[in-house]
Amino acid sequence: MLLFVAVVVPINDVNAIDQQNASNQTSNLTSNLSTSNSTSSTQNVTNANLTVNKVSTKTVSTNPKITYTYYVKVSYKAQVKVAYYKSYRVKVKVLVKKRYYWNGKYRTKYFYTYKYVTKYKKYYKWVYKTKYKSVAKTGYTYSSEYLKSTKNCQVTDPTIVALANKLINGTNSSYEKAEKIFNWVRDNLDYSFYYNTKYGAVKTLKAKVGNCVDHSHLLIALARAAGIPAQYAHGDCVFKSGNTYGHVWAQLYVDDKWYNSDATSSSNTFGVIKSWNTATAAIHGFYSEISF
Repeated sequence: MLLFVAVVVPINDVNAIDQQNASNQTSNLTSNLSTSNSTSSTQNVTNANLTVNKVSTKTVSTNPKITYTYYVKVSYKAQVKVAYYKSYRVKVKVLVKKRYYWNGKYRTKYFYTYKYVTKYKKYYKWVYKTKYKSVAKTGYTYSSEYLKSTKNCQVTDPTIVALANKLINGTNSSYEKAEKIFNWVRDNLDYSFYYNTKYGAVKTLKAKVGNCVDHSHLLIALARAAGIPAQYAHGDCVFKSGNTYGHVWAQLYVDDKWYNSDATSSSNTFGVIKSWNTATAAIHGFYSEISF
């Protein structure tokens, strides 16, 4: 059975605790986790004041889009042959019958006269007309796994929704929405060292402080509230100090691409991580939700 722990890194690797103490705790935790594999599934691993629970996570695919086919009527110009009539006037000879009374009898007289009449001649011409055809198109929608609300990622909470709407107001693209949300979380939250979830998205927003897990809860909740699919990433990362820690960060799906979003450091930007080495990170998985 797989065990996860979010060992959260202080800003610049030195913020809330001494570096050596942090390394010792990580080593002790690794030893304890190895021992706990042979125990029952409900057992907790305890190291000093740190408790690590066995967690239930849901792994999701790398593509959050569900495709489907739909049909639309598309207009197009087509050249067609059409008939039209042109009028003209002609002089025609008309037989006229006239009755008259003469010498006690009614008599009939025939004579011809002329008059002008309008006639029409049929012509043909090629013209362009608008026609419509049914065209099959591929649409997509995002899996609810990437947009759903969870215990610590309260997407539908009024404060989360209100802030998300405020941040994306006036934006023109999904990328711009995601970048504004990321920048706000990075610039408005302080970092605090502790293990696993302490606040969740709503309380983190209120406290304006959190570790990497709570930073991710808030960032993902705001992104999902704005209609941007988001997921958690978990791995062991080598930070600038050379130390390796368990770490959690967010990934936002924009324009058919996952963007790494680690808002715990001011050196990071949307899609770019500088606080730790992405090339050497040991990724444990990507999840629609985490319970630790």
